[in-house]
Amino acid sequence: MKEPVEIIISKQGITLCHPTDCAKSAFIARDEKGIGGSIGEFIKFANAATNTITLFVAEELLFFKAFELPLDTSDLKEAVSYQLELTTPFNDETPWYNFEAVRAPGRYQITLYAAESGYIDVYIQEMIEAGFQVSGLYPESQRFVCRLNRKNQWGLLLPGRFVKAYVFNGTNLEDRLLCSAEPSFQEAVEVCRTDKIYRLRQWEGEAPPVEPEPEAKPYFDYLDARLLLQQRPLLKSYNLLPASYQQPDYLKIIIGALLVLNIATFLAFGVVKTYKLWQYNNNINRAIENIMPRVHELKSLEAREEKIQKAISEIKSSGKNIDLIGFLARLTRVMPPTSYIDQLRFNPRSGIVEIMGYTEDVSALTKKLQKVGDARLKSTSRRRGKTYFSMEMTP
Repeated sequence: MKEPVEIIISKQGITLCHPTDCAKSAFIARDEKGIGGSIGEFIKFANAATNTITLFVAEELLFFKAFELPLDTSDLKEAVSYQLELTTPFNDETPWYNFEAVRAPGRYQITLYAAESGYIDVYIQEMIEAGFQVSGLYPESQRFVCRLNRKNQWGLLLPGRFVKAYVFNGTNLEDRLLCSAEPSFQEAVEVCRTDKIYRLRQWEGEAPPVEPEPEAKPYFDYLDARLLLQQRPLLKSYNLLPASYQQPDYLKIIIGALLVLNIATFLAFGVVKTYKLWQYNNNINRAIENIMPRVHELKSLEAREEKIQKAISEIKSSGKNIDLIGFLARLTRVMPPTSYIDQLRFNPRSGIVEIMGYTEDVSALTKKLQKVGDARLKSTSRRRGKTYFSMEMTP
């Protein structure tokens, strides 16, 4: 993507600058006519963006002020406008201005730039009539604010009638100081509170190659400010161009529209996904409701089956019942006439019949009972002239 040509407006005229090669530039005097054609020729020479230009105002034409406001200031813009009316040297017209506010402990740190509109407006009108689109109007110092020092404390020296010293913290301008003579490096370090200070030099003839930034730190001399001009300026602050001159940024509009479209698509996808999940969950609930009666019926059948299995298990564990009537009939046929049975008890688990009674001859009784089954005499006792016995049989 081609970068726009940079144009610096000064008292003497305008300087056309290549977007990234500071060695390529052209000067157009203030009284020269037809600047539109000269700008078009330079754009072809620089192979830059065809219709878009970025304007910078030389610092000699700008009013700068750094001051503080309390944190409870209700309207910063109104407070800054009031300060501008009190301090600006431009009395005959409404100046173009912009400011930045940085929140600090207990206060706002305000840096303000303002410019007379008349002289600059003439150039802008002529450029617009020539068919160029002005992307912005910035102080000249903003040409040097790039991604290279986003997280560093650094300083900048620009030449001119008064040498201007700038103190930056990252991309934020903290102060601008005017010096009647160029300060020494040590003096600049004290002012800028850092040893990383860039200086833009002026040469009468052809400028030497750009000096690279030394790797060793700390620094003991100025760095070449042309290193910053090789980078694309951020241009995030102090746009002095009035809203009436600003063209809509179609790229930002397209990006915003695409962002809104993506968010809408994402939300629509989420809604559809949520609806499908709800529908799926609803279908599952209906299926559960339909199958629950069968589940209850199955549980009831399982409970009945469990009872039956338990009963079968008890029956199996109790063993096979004997033919009690047949057993008694056989027992009666073999019993001696002098033997009697008082009690008969059957153990279903062991299958043993316990017989208790009395007899006159235990031995004869035992032999007789062997014909019915396996008979075993457990105990005998003698009471009232009779022999009482207890016997186990396995039919």
